[in-house]
Amino acid sequence: RFVARDAGRLRRVKADLPEMRAAPPWIDQVVLTADSFIFARPLPEVPDGESVIAGYPWFGDWGRDTMIALPGLTLATGRYETCSRVLRTFARFVDRGMLPNVFPGAGETPDYNSVDAALWYIEAWRAYVETTGDRNALAAAFPVLAGIIDWHVKGTRYGIALDSQDGLLHAGERGVQITWMDAKIGDWVVTPRIGKPVEINALWFNGLLVMAEFARLLELPDGRYRQLAQQAREGFQRFINTAGGGLYDVLDGPQGNDATVRPNQIFAVSLPHSPLDAPVQADVVSLVGRELLSSCGL
Repeated sequence: RFVARDAGRLRRVKADLPEMRAAPPWIDQVVLTADSFIFARPLPEVPDGESVIAGYPWFGDWGRDTMIALPGLTLATGRYETCSRVLRTFARFVDRGMLPNVFPGAGETPDYNSVDAALWYIEAWRAYVETTGDRNALAAAFPVLAGIIDWHVKGTRYGIALDSQDGLLHAGERGVQITWMDAKIGDWVVTPRIGKPVEINALWFNGLLVMAEFARLLELPDGRYRQLAQQAREGFQRFINTAGGGLYDVLDGPQGNDATVRPNQIFAVSLPHSPLDAPVQADVVSLVGRELLSSCGL
C-alpha cells in the first residue's frame, strides 16, 4: 500500500512539475521525505488546516521553522494547496503583528517570543503568490499582513519597534532571546542580541518591498511601504563594517555595535530584495565563506 502511495505521489508531482521528470532517484526520495513533515492541524476556522513539524521526535510545529521550510516542502514539490492551508492556519494566530514561535496545542497559550517569524511569514506569502498567482488568497490575507507591518512600526512585544531615526527595527529585552539564536540556560541568555539584529532588518526591508508589490497587485496604495523600505535601505548602510569587512551582527546594542562574524549577515544577500549594493554583497559572501564555511555548512 505504501509503495503504491509513494508511486502515485511521484506521478502527480512529475505531471505538475515537468522539470521533475528527469530528476535523479535521490530527488524522488527527497520529495517523498518532505511529505513526512506535513501533518493535519485542524481548527474551527480552518477545518482542513495543516502545519509543519520542526523536527522529529522532540519538536512540534514552530512558526519560524514552518515559514522558512514551507516553500521547499510545498511549492517545490507541487503541494500548492498544502502551502495555502498552512498559511491560512497560521493567520489565525497572528497577534499584535507577531506569529507564534511555538504553535499552541489544544487549550494552550501561544508563545510569541520570535522577532523574525512574522517577517518570514510575509516572505512565505511572497513565494506562494509568485508560484501560484493566487490573488484571491492574497486579498484575503492582506489585512493580516498589513497588520504585521503596522504593529512593527508602532511597536509590539519585547521592545520590537521601528526606530524612526534610521528606519531600522529594534528588538529585544534583557532576559529573553527572540532571534533564531535562542539558546537559554536557566536565566542566562547565551546570545541576547538586543538592539538591531542584521537578519531582522534584512527581513524587514525585504518584507516592505514584498508588501509594496502585494499592494500593487491588489490595486491598493503602495507608497507607504516603498517609503519605509527606502528609509530602511538607507539606514541599513550603517551595518557595513568598513574596518573589518562584511556587516555588523547587531547595531545599537547595550554595549554598542557587535562586530562578531556570524552567519546572520548572509540573509542581507540571499533574500529576494537586498538593501546592499552588489560590491557589498560580494564582500559579505567572501567574508562568510572565508570565516564560517565548513563541510557541514556555516
